[in-house]
Amino acid sequence: MRNKILFFTLFFFILLTLFSISIPFFWDGTSFSDTAVHFFNSGMNGFIAPAETDTGGFPMYSAYLSICWNLFGKSLLVSHLVLLPFVLGLVYEYFKLARKYLNEKMQVFAMILLMIEPVLVTQSILMGYDVLMVWLFLMSLNLLLSNKHTLFSIALIFLCMSSIRGILLGSALFILDLFLNKKISVFGFSKYIPAFLALLLWGYYHYHKTGWFIFSPEREDNAESTLSISNAIRQAGYILWKINDLGRVFLWSFLFPAGYYFYKKNHSKTIRELFKIVFVPLLTLSIFMSFLANPIGPKYFIAVFLCLQIAICFLLQQFSSNLKRNILFAAICLGLVTGNFWLYPERYGNAWDSSLKVIPYFKLKDRMDEFVRQNKIDLKTIGTQFPLIADKQFSDLSDTSFQYTNVWLGPVENYEYYLQSNVINTDIPEQIERVKKRWTLIRTEECGQVYLSLYRNNHPLKEKFAR
Repeated sequence: MRNKILFFTLFFFILLTLFSISIPFFWDGTSFSDTAVHFFNSGMNGFIAPAETDTGGFPMYSAYLSICWNLFGKSLLVSHLVLLPFVLGLVYEYFKLARKYLNEKMQVFAMILLMIEPVLVTQSILMGYDVLMVWLFLMSLNLLLSNKHTLFSIALIFLCMSSIRGILLGSALFILDLFLNKKISVFGFSKYIPAFLALLLWGYYHYHKTGWFIFSPEREDNAESTLSISNAIRQAGYILWKINDLGRVFLWSFLFPAGYYFYKKNHSKTIRELFKIVFVPLLTLSIFMSFLANPIGPKYFIAVFLCLQIAICFLLQQFSSNLKRNILFAAICLGLVTGNFWLYPERYGNAWDSSLKVIPYFKLKDRMDEFVRQNKIDLKTIGTQFPLIADKQFSDLSDTSFQYTNVWLGPVENYEYYLQSNVINTDIPEQIERVKKRWTLIRTEECGQVYLSLYRNNHPLKEKFAR
């Protein structure tokens, strides 16, 4: 049975990839594809990304894409297919973790949760680099729990080099090791040294090439600016919202009372261990991110969510009543599935890169782009915001540039047209209302929970704005 559910899950994600091969890079994925295109066109350049997309970490995913494009051709098809091994690797590592704690029936439940996990499914469709990072995290976690020190050291190097969040997850594994084993011997500590040295060497190399590490001067006034204590507390509240978003509030609402009840009843060491596996990475990520101005999305915690699912299934396993267990599991599944379609008012923003409600966007965006082309509207005169400002060279991997103008380069009144959408999370509500009332709507594309609307300014300002 357990091998059947593993193969079924692997087959599910293979089909998911095949059905997604025309979907472009999206959200911050265009930043990674931008770097990959740069490497593809100009060479690896010592693995230093262009300043506008350089995050300070080793550009593992972008370099991987570039190498694959050189071997198989630069296309969305190739990009989707070369991510598939990491998707399947993630599924296998998750299954190994589930097998460690769950009986055969609950392993099936765990794999079902994996297949309906909104963030994972959406990121797999969008070619998100988080898939690579989470695969490395789960592999490292399994190796840590199995006491395979040498292989753990190797996996940890790749995890920490995958991204800044990979470093945080690697740090969480070190803390988790301390919690699980109370203390670490000199030999046990040595398994972390290779990853530390790799980061140290990369940091020195990157600083030598660019003059900075981790905090980019290109972004130090926005996403990477640090917050005051009061704003950090506010950011922590925002994180609390995001980890409960997309139906996950049902999982947390079950975890705490069930975990307390069964721990008090059985004093289970396994419950205590699973809680550590869930909360050490959660707190490590949350504390660090609370002090950064970067907007937080549910996908930042995808590694935590997968561990949470296994903890949930272990608690369900403790129920003696099959009826109660199945009802609770059905309620959790319903929460996750419907969570894909939770939609908040535009002023609050939505997790578009973490839920399936985004899927109609790509078709609507293509239709709007075609309307603009057919009517020969100058792209420089159309203002819009992220993610609609992504250049098709990096989102669709097209040969020519097609990019709208970032409205932040000037007041919206400077533009002859404004392309507005509820997929934009940074739009100012007052600005949306002003445009809707004073400008002329000339085109709307709408499907599902997504819409795009193109407005024409009746009284554009005469002053020029920069591209």
